[in-house]
Amino acid sequence: MESHVSKSGSVKQIVFLIVLVAAVVLFVVGFIAKDKKSAAKIITTGDKALEFRLPDMNGQLVNLSDLRGKIVLLHFWATWCPPCVEEIPTLAYLNQELAGRDFAMMTISVDEGGAKAVESFLKQKELNIPVLLDPDRITATRYGTFKFPETYILDRDGVVRYKIIGPSNWRDPSAAKLLKDMMASR
Repeated sequence: MESHVSKSGSVKQIVFLIVLVAAVVLFVVGFIAKDKKSAAKIITTGDKALEFRLPDMNGQLVNLSDLRGKIVLLHFWATWCPPCVEEIPTLAYLNQELAGRDFAMMTISVDEGGAKAVESFLKQKELNIPVLLDPDRITATRYGTFKFPETYILDRDGVVRYKIIGPSNWRDPSAAKLLKDMMASR
């Protein structure tokens, strides 16, 4: 009688383990399928920049396609990101240096607080820089941008020629030279 009870217990343990392994496998397969379905293509050098339409600080909608024909610097950032906070003044400097040329800078804030958070930050830092708002990170996600700051430099046709992950010193003369060289080439 005792041997029958232990066999029954062993069968229950085996069935339990099989059910547990099957549940884990189904969970992992489901997670991978969901992840693949929602995964954005990571935009990189040589890719056509994805079209977007985002509001600026005044609520006016800006389309990326409106900037075709210019060299465009797209910069994803946030006020809560220490490297971004350090880098933004150098972008403001570069934007001022290249003003009036065949150049457009669009910084894209992913701050959840939207215009209010960015306006407060810019005022505190005494910066004047073009900012588009992406508080839900829809555009950032479409670009595959999850680490901030991240910069894309587009040619006149909207093709990504440079992608920079992490902060840069945009006061460095080589940054302005790169952009001026791109503007000079037709």
